[in-house]
Amino acid sequence: MKLQRLRKLLFLHLQHLPMRSRHIRPAFCKLGGVNIKDTKNTFIGERVIFDTNYPEDIIVESGVRITVGCILLTHFKDTHTGSYTRGRIHIKRGAYIGCNTVVCKPVTIGENAIVGAGSIVTKDIPDGEVWAGNPARFIKKRT
Repeated sequence: MKLQRLRKLLFLHLQHLPMRSRHIRPAFCKLGGVNIKDTKNTFIGERVIFDTNYPEDIIVESGVRITVGCILLTHFKDTHTGSYTRGRIHIKRGAYIGCNTVVCKPVTIGENAIVGAGSIVTKDIPDGEVWAGNPARFIKKRT
């Protein structure tokens, strides 16, 4: 295994230790390869799992809140070809992702969007909208 891959795995696993969810945990995730723009203004809760194969495909902008137990996957099995494909997850500024949410396709979560707890995100979420459910569906526009 390459040294860079071991480094990513080390930091992505160390971020599961008890630590502050603002600034410290995002800094560990950034060292693990996740593309976090502003670690000081990003909140990452406990037990958040980032894809360890391609963490660099996860982009988290400033002011994002990823709460407890979320899973962000950047690779998935394509049922048509039978092979694994990878895609980018882009979480824009000020987005809020509720606890135990799974993001399992290449998606963009819009600026100031809210994803309800326990949702499965498989589609892009536009700016300023609230989505929830399995699979996540549009609930309402934020005012």
